[in-house]
Amino acid sequence: MKKFNVGLALMVVAVFALLSFSALKAHADAVTLTLDPNWADYTEYSWVSGVTTYTEPVGPYMATLNGGGYNNVSVLVICYDMNAATTVGTTYSGTIEPVTDFISSTSTEIMEATYLGNELLDDGGLNAPLATRGAISTAIWQIMNASSTTGVMTFPDDPAAAPYIAAADTAVTNGTWTVADANLYSTWVPDSDDIDLIQRFEVAPTPEPGSLVLLGTGIFGLATFIYRRKRIA
Repeated sequence: MKKFNVGLALMVVAVFALLSFSALKAHADAVTLTLDPNWADYTEYSWVSGVTTYTEPVGPYMATLNGGGYNNVSVLVICYDMNAATTVGTTYSGTIEPVTDFISSTSTEIMEATYLGNELLDDGGLNAPLATRGAISTAIWQIMNASSTTGVMTFPDDPAAAPYIAAADTAVTNGTWTVADANLYSTWVPDSDDIDLIQRFEVAPTPEPGSLVLLGTGIFGLATFIYRRKRIA
């Protein structure tokens, strides 16, 4: 009787798991977005640029996506645009797209912004220290100001953002962070009528419920198979 290769089976399950835990898959799907309506859940961060103090709520933020097959999925989103506004609790219409589609696949700004979004999530996301959340958020806003659709004020620099901007530039320049990495994320883009008024958001990768069920079923089946093989041996 051939010996069952447990390692190979586990590797197969791991591959399926990785395929399942992809970002929200979307290519211009119509999706409404509603930011968490509870203002108490938002944390404000202050920084000084020149002689002026600025204060903004910093990400990541909780949002609900509805439509395009997402059916009220709660996700973490990260704001790209300080120069546009989004009101908490208000529902906006837009589309979900791969991050590199709405500017270009080679855009330095979008690549660096998604790198920093990933850093924010790695540092704890909503549980990250306020100083970290604030510095990374202002770094993203400073980077993305160059590609802002609003064309309004120059972004007020945050000195604490400088190391994060430098790290993002290095990661993109040396190929540590690639287009494939960036496209693990998605972008919620407001409808064309609101593109100059409403913020765009990076959408963090979120496993779909069906994928979790599939993964759980696969692991259970593998465990059962191993048990039975041991009984026969």
